[in-house]
Amino acid sequence: MLTHKELEGCKRVIEETLTALGREDVGVGDVAEKSGGMLAVALSRGAHTQTVEVRIDELRGKEQARTTMGRAIIGLSKAIEKETIETAERLARE
Repeated sequence: MLTHKELEGCKRVIEETLTALGREDVGVGDVAEKSGGMLAVALSRGAHTQTVEVRIDELRGKEQARTTMGRAIIGLSKAIEKETIETAERLARE
């Protein structure tokens, strides 16, 4: 079981990784340990929030962390893109 300090360290790595990816627009909320070496990470952008599961081991190296977090934010990015397209289409009809 990870300590509070270790979870905060994981959160910091995730935040730094997202910044390195140029995704300062994505916020990191709660980070909680799940079974099997997994973390539940709450990600948000604007009104959108999504919880993703990330393997703790995949945050150890910088390149591995970038790959892992890049995959983790895809669902959030797609939801935002879909909403943007729907809003643009709605405004175009008005």
